[in-house]
Amino acid sequence: MVTVTERPSATLTAGIAGASGYVGRELGRLLAGHPRLSVRATGREAASLVGCDVALLALPHGASGPVARQLADGGTLVVDLSRDLRGEWCYGLPELHRSEIEGSRAVANPGCYATAAVLALSPVVEAAVVGGHLVVDGKSGVSGAGRAPSEASSFCGAGEGIAAYAPVGHPHQAEIEHELSRRSGLDLSVTFTPHLAPFTRGLLVTAYARLTHRLSQREATDLYRDAYAGEPFVRVVDAPRTQPLRTTNLCHLGVWVDERRAVLVVCAAIDNLVKGAAGQAIQNANLMLGLPEHLGLPDVELAL
Repeated sequence: MVTVTERPSATLTAGIAGASGYVGRELGRLLAGHPRLSVRATGREAASLVGCDVALLALPHGASGPVARQLADGGTLVVDLSRDLRGEWCYGLPELHRSEIEGSRAVANPGCYATAAVLALSPVVEAAVVGGHLVVDGKSGVSGAGRAPSEASSFCGAGEGIAAYAPVGHPHQAEIEHELSRRSGLDLSVTFTPHLAPFTRGLLVTAYARLTHRLSQREATDLYRDAYAGEPFVRVVDAPRTQPLRTTNLCHLGVWVDERRAVLVVCAAIDNLVKGAAGQAIQNANLMLGLPEHLGLPDVELAL
């Protein structure tokens, strides 16, 4: 266990499991600037995090679930960033599950692709203007593959090119399907193809849906602005781009209507390490602890 000196102004403490990975390091970076929450301890075992007000788990899939359950059973607030408990615990997408998260002691952080895809498509599936089969194309920076070295994520493997992977059966496919079906009340199906893109961080999702009702461009734009009005981290923009969102907890959405073909196109851009992982985990922790949800989370785009 590594003990970290607590800032005098902080009144609550966090523990990080998996602090040496990209997401764990991002948790540490963000918490270093949090006005009410500071890192008290890091460690891979549950015992090292007992006594913290909240535990943030950035452990590998499969290894995280047992630690998360042990901490939660012992009374510690837990945000788990793995996929181990996403079908069991409260789903930690604050824009859509805020009231549930506020009353929860155990939250499963969504996947990065699922965060972008669900935010992109929820307004139209809830409004019942699309239906049937949905198509989601995703592109993520190499940091999304984690720190473990591999040929695909090496400079020679990832640089100056782009490649699709797991076009059938990616875990986020089922996650996206489940959440959108739950929000629509329909049995929706989703084709999801992720791509590894030659940049460090950032994620862009482009989603396509067949319109079941006539929808003009103005109506679509208004629908999205109304759906996310007042949300501190979601903004409707003309053309989402990954670069301005680096290191921020923002999600930028853009929506277009192809009236001739009755197709809706939605883009969502996020930083995969922040809104797609560590930032959203802290957003959830803030809600669980009764703090303002924006605390410690960057919400200003980079000037490029």
